[in-house]
Amino acid sequence: MSRKLVQTTVIAVILASTLLVLIAPRASWAVPSYTRRYGFDCTVCHTMWGALNGVGATFKLSGYRALLGNDIDPISKDIESGGMFAIPTTLPLSIITGVGYDYRTEKRSGADGSSNTQTGSSFALEDASIFLTTPIGPHLSVFAEFPMYDTKAWEFTPTGPAEANDTSRGSNIKFPTDSPAFEVAKLFWNNLLGDAAPRDSVNLLFGITHPPLPYSPGKVRLSVNQYPIYERRSLDLLSHTKIDSMLTKEQDDSLFRVSEPQVLAEVYGMVVPGKPVTDVKSKETFWFEYHLGVTNASNATADNNANKGLYGRYVMRWYGQSLGVFAFYANDIYGDDIRSGASVANGGIMSGKSSSNSHLRIGPDLTLSGVPYGFPFWLENQYMYVNENNPTGFDKSFTWQGGFHQLNAQITGKMVGYGRYDWIKGRLYDDTSSIVNSVMGVTKTKPEEYDIVAGLQYAIASNVKLIGEYRYHEFKDTASSPNTSKLNDSGFTTRIMFGF
Repeated sequence: MSRKLVQTTVIAVILASTLLVLIAPRASWAVPSYTRRYGFDCTVCHTMWGALNGVGATFKLSGYRALLGNDIDPISKDIESGGMFAIPTTLPLSIITGVGYDYRTEKRSGADGSSNTQTGSSFALEDASIFLTTPIGPHLSVFAEFPMYDTKAWEFTPTGPAEANDTSRGSNIKFPTDSPAFEVAKLFWNNLLGDAAPRDSVNLLFGITHPPLPYSPGKVRLSVNQYPIYERRSLDLLSHTKIDSMLTKEQDDSLFRVSEPQVLAEVYGMVVPGKPVTDVKSKETFWFEYHLGVTNASNATADNNANKGLYGRYVMRWYGQSLGVFAFYANDIYGDDIRSGASVANGGIMSGKSSSNSHLRIGPDLTLSGVPYGFPFWLENQYMYVNENNPTGFDKSFTWQGGFHQLNAQITGKMVGYGRYDWIKGRLYDDTSSIVNSVMGVTKTKPEEYDIVAGLQYAIASNVKLIGEYRYHEFKDTASSPNTSKLNDSGFTTRIMFGF
């Protein structure tokens, strides 16, 4: 780490700590709205808000009305409106916001031997989001997220040969921000079969939300930095032309990214074989969770073609451990406007041929926890295999794989530390000898990527936490010539987050 980076880190930590002392409340109080509704503390469902623990997983699977299979009554009873609906008498709104300081350096080393170094730093409003979530009857629940403002300093970070070879840029980084106003809106219908099936074993979910990935890419993940294996797309890793110069914003927004909320519908549930659902309170009880769904596979936008994506997740839980698998398949994730707009004839990398590009993604996940045995550590592991059969339209498939390993430690009742290693490795992709539509391919790439993330979070109160997180990242294209093109970046964020 450079002297300048060390000095900047120290200054940011001092500023954050000073501000924290000035604003820290003298007592802990409820966050989010469910603590007001039910009267229990956030730590019942979260190791550190918003990362869910095992109890929190059962709360979510129940449509936010049961813990470990046991009904929980609101402090103030809902107003029955007759039939299937009820009106909550506690305000079902939560606000998450925070301020912080972000710093990052990026060094690009092009295949032609040129290089460029950029530095960026900024004080920021890191997040300002409203959440509306509550049961609205014996079966129906709602969850909606309205992100009014968001700093994207640590999401969609630069990667790929197009970024590595862009050495003509200036010396400063301007972190992107967003004011989307809307991101997630989903409805749960629990106990679809009534008394004909065990409680919460057959439920329905529909709306716009994240797919049921093993470790959430949304705001209930522990780390600030996103998981690259969920965030990256094939074009991000392959293209020597920047995506935003080939595609319009509308086209880019509809290009499937599994870390983004999707328009979907699914059947899901939790099953305790041979025992009542309330037995999940015992670590010796084996139980499993499943999800089967269909999606547009075009993120939160209307479908960009006539094909749909299918996904499934199955996870077994026993003695505080979990072993699962996630799979996704779509016959085509491109619209014709993407194929033509990003064609070689228009300065892109595609043939322009109207041929489908299927997307297959599958992989296991494993969580190993010492918590049930009195050791405050748990290890999260993810592996994924990804294949697209025709990403540039030159009848060449691209396969890549990757994953992560994250070790978490509950240092004290109020402090959590974590370290993570992410990696991605793609096979050689070369369409430069292929001719389609009288056009020759222009893409030859063999991408590799890894990053290291380390963080510490401290809860001053149940609704206020301090975060410090560092990241080092490297991408390289070993197929580039005459030199290997590389992108190295490192940086940190310090922030104070509030929820109420």
